Amino acid sequence: MLFIITNEADIHPNPVIDILLERGIPFFRFNTDKLLTDYDITYNLSNEKCGFKIKYKRTDLSITDSQISCVWERRPMEPLATYDLIEDKYVKNAILEEADGFVRFLRYALTHDRDILWIGHPINERLGGSKILQKLVARDVGLSIPDTLFSNDFASLERFRNKTLAVKPISSFDIPADGGSIVFYVQKVDCNKIIELGEGAFRNTINFIEQYTEKEHELRITVIDGEFFTARIESQKLTDDKGAVDWRQGYDHDIQFIPTDTPEELKRPCLEFLKYFDLRFGCFDFIRTPNGEYIFLECNTNGQWLWLEDAGLAISPALAEVFIKQISRKTGADVSASAGNTQI
Repeated sequence: MLFIITNEADIHPNPVIDILLERGIPFFRFNTDKLLTDYDITYNLSNEKCGFKIKYKRTDLSITDSQISCVWERRPMEPLATYDLIEDKYVKNAILEEADGFVRFLRYALTHDRDILWIGHPINERLGGSKILQKLVARDVGLSIPDTLFSNDFASLERFRNKTLAVKPISSFDIPADGGSIVFYVQKVDCNKIIELGEGAFRNTINFIEQYTEKEHELRITVIDGEFFTARIESQKLTDDKGAVDWRQGYDHDIQFIPTDTPEELKRPCLEFLKYFDLRFGCFDFIRTPNGEYIFLECNTNGQWLWLEDAGLAISPALAEVFIKQISRKTGADVSASAGNTQI
């Protein structure tokens, strides 16, 4: 059985689930934000026997550790509500923190069985999320990286004087604001202007800066268990403030994603990059420069892809096939004859 760990609002599992239902493949969706409201959970450990059972409260659907052939960790979230109404906010927060701690313990415990196939391994993916380690590994496997700086030392900016920079967030991608939020997109900035602002604009946090790389176009390469799905991103047909600097801004400006062949010189390095982190899935972002060089920006080890399917890349079927093959291998049965099991 496939164990999907995500949250109720995550739509990315849905097209994969549709394929599993059509093929009759057993799975169980575990929405961690609904941990205390939607599930009965028991995890027993003793010298004689260890194991768990998770049952969906509204039906008889359940899963036990012995049934799991593969795990897909998509977007687990902290539990958001208690089963009963708790008036005291401090008690409620303590209860929710305890439940969140259990979710983390459970995810880590699942790695104990080394015969389980993972997409989105909770430990390896956390390691692979380090933007610093990513650049070290990318360089080791033969990829070109931009000149990069992480620093709160104002003097460190001197080596970028007279150059154009890409200023990026490390982990804070937005902040609340009246009527919504302010998203931290990549900013294209003249280094001299930052220097003119003085030390006070630099010293209060660790700044993530790259020397800006001019683009012919960009590539999004999604790798699933050794299979490549690549889209050319036509970001340079847009203006700087509408997607040319950060292509995510182009969603509202008809940015084009065009399926294309994966450059041969990038295949081996991408596979070696994922092998370093012992991962089967990764979404790589590259720049192709006007002189034809490919520059590695980052790898999202649990990235999104639905908009790429709209452009014609069959990513969900490839993911489903990875799980189906693993279930068939581990059970030794024709899983196409099995009954589906779901909470959506």
